[in-house]
This record gives sequence, structure tokens and C-alpha cells, in this order.
Amino acid sequence: MLSRLAKFAYRLFGRWVFRHRERFKPLAEELKKARLPFTVEEYVSLTILFSIVLFVLSFAAFFLLTGFYDLPLRFLISLVGAAGVTVLFAINFLNYPRLKAISRGSEIDAVLPFALMHMATLAGSGIPPHHIFRIMGKIDKYGEIARECRIIYRDVAILGKDIFSALSEAAKASPSRLWTEILWGISSTLRSGGSLRDYLYAKSRELQMLLERKERESVETMNLLTEIYLILFVLAPILGAIMLILMSMMAGGSVAGLSPLTLFGLLVYVITPAMGLIFLLIADNAKPREIV
Repeated sequence: MLSRLAKFAYRLFGRWVFRHRERFKPLAEELKKARLPFTVEEYVSLTILFSIVLFVLSFAAFFLLTGFYDLPLRFLISLVGAAGVTVLFAINFLNYPRLKAISRGSEIDAVLPFALMHMATLAGSGIPPHHIFRIMGKIDKYGEIARECRIIYRDVAILGKDIFSALSEAAKASPSRLWTEILWGISSTLRSGGSLRDYLYAKSRELQMLLERKERESVETMNLLTEIYLILFVLAPILGAIMLILMSMMAGGSVAGLSPLTLFGLLVYVITPAMGLIFLLIADNAKPREIV
């Protein structure tokens, strides 16, 4: 469905996008790394089409919701609101390939040491290099690496490219710096007549040590965050509640003109949830997503 919409959008806006394609070079690279099935012209055209439809729908929604205002103000609010919603959508939609590429790169890095060990075992059995990628492409547990391997094997077995060209193109389109280095290393090893098994085994051990170090750092970080959580969300609210109870028992006790009951409500319903949200964002960012 989305591919049909992309082709329809390209017929409408493709010529304009093609004339300005130099502006979208970074997006073209991100689309390749994200492995999204669109050309840059189709994707930008699709963005324009969705933005126009969203602008019309948003304008209508704002216009209906602001019926209690005078017509000029109602029109202005609807115009500004629809424009804001459309711009936010367009920015996020155009950034999606980059975010998708980053996500794919993280998934590749997470399983790369184990995939390389498997590839080293296959290489040690004397299997031709392109058949190593064929076998790896059938192992779904390797996720995005399996997908990359299927593409390399397709380029060699179906499109008739030599293994070096297939590796070069896959390296250029890779969202993972580590996987790119591995592909270039495989190419260099094959060209020089070196042992592919030894190269893959050595890189696997190297990345496993990096992964172990990253996991140790992550455990230390999470221990620190746990201590912070206990202080901020267990001890601090209890102490704050006790102080407010004592203030409520004192005649005229207030802070900045706010009664203890109001302060207690702010503590329970505003301050603590807000701090909890910030803490969750910090903890989420502290989780390991990549090996390096």
C-alpha cells in the first residue's frame, strides 16, 4: 500500500524533487542504510503528499474545535495550528530513515561478535565466501546481520557481481561502523590470500572483550542509578511528606504562600511524577545499545 502511495506521490511531485535532488543527498544515504524500499525522490514526494493531506485535516480539526472564536481569529488559529502540526510531521518523517539506520546499526553491533564466531567456523570448513553469507542469511536469530548477508549473497548469486563488489557495496550501505570494518577486512583478507577463519575469529574475540567491558560499565551505571532512585523516590518523598504534615500542624505554616495541603498535592501529583519521567529517560539512555 505504501509503495503504491509512493509511486502516486512521485507522479505528482517527482519532477520537482528530481530538480532539487542535490539537497537530499544525506537522505539518500540514510535510506540506503535503513534499507527502506524507496528512492529519495519517492520518499520526499511521499512526505509532501502526507504533509498536504495532514495540513488539510488539521486545519479542519482546528477550525471545528475553535468555533467559539470570531471567524478571523478562528481562521488564524487553525492556520497556525495546522502549519505547526504539518511541520513537526514533515521533520519527523524525513528523520525516520536516519533513526531507522541507527536502530539497525545498534542491532547489528549487539550480535556481531557471535555472528563472526559462526562465520569463522564456516570459513574453517572450507566453504566459499559467498556461501558463508548464504548460510548466515538463513539464520533469523542474527536479525539485521542475516538481512545484510542475504543481500550480499543475492548480489553475487543472482545479480552476478563478484564477491569484492558485493562486499564493497554492502560496506558503503552499512549502518554499523563495526560491520563496515568487518566487510572491508573480509575483502582485504580474500584479496591477500590470508586466512578468513583466523581474521573472523580474531575480530570476534576482540568484539567479545569490548562487549564484556561495556556490560561491566553498564552494571556499574545501573547500580549508581539504583542508589539515586532510592534517595530521590523513596527517602525524599517520605521526608517531604513528614515535613508537610508537621507544617500542617503548625498554625499559619506555609511556603511561598502555598498551604501544606497544596504543597503535598504538588509533591505527589507533579514533582514526583516529573522527576520519575526524567529518571526513566536517563536510565533508558544509560542502557547499552551498542558495543562501542
